[in-house]
Amino acid sequence: MYSDFLNFKLDMASALLMERANAVYRQHWDLDVRGLRVLRLIRAHPDVTPKDVSTLAMLEKTLLSKTLALLESRGLISRHPHPVDRRSVGLRATAAGTQIADNSSVVGAELEDQLVRALSIKERQVLDGLLSKLVDSLLPTD
Repeated sequence: MYSDFLNFKLDMASALLMERANAVYRQHWDLDVRGLRVLRLIRAHPDVTPKDVSTLAMLEKTLLSKTLALLESRGLISRHPHPVDRRSVGLRATAAGTQIADNSSVVGAELEDQLVRALSIKERQVLDGLLSKLVDSLLPTD
C-alpha cells in the first residue's frame, strides 16, 4: 500500500498534517495553512514585499496573489508603498491580522505537540535535525 520512497512518505505525512491543520484553522479563523503561513510571515517581517513573501513561503505568484487578496479583503493585511523602494509594495499585518497570526501560532504549536507525541524526545530531536539537514541540502546556494 505505501511506497518505500522517502519522498512519498514525506508527501503523505505533509498531506495528512495539512488536512488536520486546515480543519482546525478553518474552524477558528476561516483560513487555511497557506493563508496563515503568509499572514505570519507578514507579521514577522513588516514591510516585506510580495516577491519576498513568495520566496519565503515557497508559493508561486498566482497562488500568493490570491492569498494576499483574501487576507486584504478580510482586513488582516494592508499594502502601502515600500519605505525604502517606492516602486515596491510593502505588506503589514493589521491589528486584527496580528492577533490572528499570534493566536494561530499558539494553536499551531499545540498541533505540532499532538503530532510528535508518537515520538520520544530523542526521536523528535533526531527528526528535526534530519529534516533541517535535508532542507538545507535542497535549498539553492547563492
